[in-house]
Amino acid sequence: MRKLLIAVLLLLITDARAQNEPMVRIGLNQNAATVTIRSAAAFSVQQQRTRSATITAVLSLGPGAPAATLKKADLRYRMVVELDGGVVLALPPGAKVRMAASGAPLAIENRSYRGAIEVFANGRNTLTVVNELPVEEYLLGVVPNELNPTTFGQIEALKAQAVAARTYVQRHLGQSKNEGYDICATDACQVYFGAGTEEPTATRAVLDTRGLVATFDGRLIDAMYTSTCGGRTENAENIFDMKVPYLVSTSCEYKHPEPLAFATSRAFPDWKKAVLAVAGVSTFAEAQRFMGLRVTGGPSSADPAILPAFIRQSFYPTVITASDEAFLTEQGILSPTGAIPTEDLLFRLIDKKAAFEWQQGVLESWDGQTMTLVVNGRPKAFALAADAPIYRRVGDERLATRQGAWVGGELIDFRAESDTVRMLVYRINFANPAADRFSRLAMWQVHRTRQELDAAFRALNLGELTDMQVIDRGPSERLVTTEIIGSSGRRTVRALRLRTLLGVRDSLFSFDIERNAAGAILGVTLYGRGWGHGVGMCQLGAYGMAMEGATFDEILKKYYNGIELKQLY
Repeated sequence: MRKLLIAVLLLLITDARAQNEPMVRIGLNQNAATVTIRSAAAFSVQQQRTRSATITAVLSLGPGAPAATLKKADLRYRMVVELDGGVVLALPPGAKVRMAASGAPLAIENRSYRGAIEVFANGRNTLTVVNELPVEEYLLGVVPNELNPTTFGQIEALKAQAVAARTYVQRHLGQSKNEGYDICATDACQVYFGAGTEEPTATRAVLDTRGLVATFDGRLIDAMYTSTCGGRTENAENIFDMKVPYLVSTSCEYKHPEPLAFATSRAFPDWKKAVLAVAGVSTFAEAQRFMGLRVTGGPSSADPAILPAFIRQSFYPTVITASDEAFLTEQGILSPTGAIPTEDLLFRLIDKKAAFEWQQGVLESWDGQTMTLVVNGRPKAFALAADAPIYRRVGDERLATRQGAWVGGELIDFRAESDTVRMLVYRINFANPAADRFSRLAMWQVHRTRQELDAAFRALNLGELTDMQVIDRGPSERLVTTEIIGSSGRRTVRALRLRTLLGVRDSLFSFDIERNAAGAILGVTLYGRGWGHGVGMCQLGAYGMAMEGATFDEILKKYYNGIELKQLY
C-alpha cells in the first residue's frame, strides 16, 4: 500500500511539473516566400489529413476592389496551401496554418521538429514560421548545438549549458511577441536546430537539470554566454548597454593545470632532415615509393640538361610543358640560382606535393603513452612513437626538443601512421593555462589589407584611414572604445561595433599597423584571443572546468557572480 501511495505521489508531482512547464514559440524563419512541411505520419491542416503541406503567400484583391483600376490598398496577401493529392486550400487574409506532430516529427527542409508548426503572413508580405513546444523539449534541440557533445562531451559542462539556456529562454519569453513568437532560432538568441540534432549526453544534461534556473535576488538572470573568452570574461557594461552585478569580469580558471611531461629518443635540429627521416626517404626511388608513384630509380646524371626531365617525368608524369626546367622552377622544386643538394631537392618534392599528409588537432589529454587529440571535431586516441621528432612552434620557427611538457589545449600539427604519431609540431600553451585553452580559437591572428580596412570603415565616412587608437580596455583587456581616425574626421567606436566592422572573432585583441615610408597605412595585423562577445559563461571554459572536476553548479557560479540556483518547476 505504501509503495502504491509513493507511486501516486510521484505521478502527481510529475503531472504538476508538466503543467507548470511553459511553452515557447521559436521563430524559425521570419521572411519565407514558401515553406513546405512534411512528416512520415499524417497530420492535419484545416481538418484535412496529409503528409505534406506547401504554403505560399499570394496576392489577392480586397472585397469590392474594381477589376481594372487597382490601388495598393486593394491588394492583400493570403495563404495558399497545397496538400497531398493536389488538394489546394485558399485561406482568408489573416489566417494562420497550425500543424501538430502526430506519431512523427514535422520536417522543414532537412530539419525535424517536435511540437507544432505555425505559419502566418507578416507585415513584410512574407511568411513567418514558428515552432511551438514545451521549454524542456526545446532545450533538447539547443544544448547540443550550443556546446557540441561530440567534441566537448563533459556532462557537467553540458548541464551548466542546459541551465544557462533554460534561464535565458525563461527570461526572454515574449521578447519578439510583436512578431508572433518568443525568441529566434539563431545565435542572436540561442542556436536551435530541432529534434534531428538531439544527442543522448546532451539530452541527459537537460533531463538531469529539469526546471533548474539561475537567479539573482530572486529573479531570473540574463544568462548570457560566449564560446571562448580568451582567459577572462568581460563586464557586461563594457560590451552591452547594461550593468548587472552577476555579469562581471572573472578569470576563466578552475585549477592551475599540471604540466604533462613528454620525451622523445631522437631530435633533428634540421627540420628537413626530420621530415625525410620519418618519411624514410634518402633517394629518388624511396621518394617515388613514399608518394605512391612508379619506382624508376634515380637520374642517370645530375647534369642540368638531364635532371629536370627526370624529375618532371617521375614526379609530375601527367604534366605537359614546353620546358621541364621552367616548370619545376616555377613549382619551387628547382632553384633559379643554380643546383641544390639532393637532400633539399627530395624535401622540396615531398613538401610541394603535400605528400607528408599533416593533420591538425587540439591536445585533450596525455598520459605518457597515449595522447587524445580533437581532430575534425572528434576526440581520437593516438600512441606517440618513442622516437617521434617533436618541435615547438614559436612564430615561424620550429625548435627541436627532446623533452618538455604540455598542459592540454595545445594546437598540434602531426603526421600519423595508423594510430601512431610519428612526428609533431606544437604551439606552447603555458602562456594561457585558462580553462578555455581547449578551444582552437583561444588564440588567433588575422591580417587586414588597406583595401579591406577601407571597406570595413567606409560606413564611418571618415575618408582615408590614417590611424587607430585604443581609448580604453576592460578588465579582460578587451577593447571597450577605440578611436578610428581618417583624413576627414575621427569616430569613437565601441567593442561590438568594431568587432563587426573588422569581421573578427572577438574584441580581445591588440594590433600592429603597417605603414610605408610616407606613413600611409598598408595593413593591420590583429593578435587576438577568444570567440564571441566575452560576457557571461565561457562555454569552452565550462568544458575545461568540467575536465578538471568542476560540477555544473560550480561552473555556473564561477561565471555568474552571486547567483543562486532555483527549481522553477
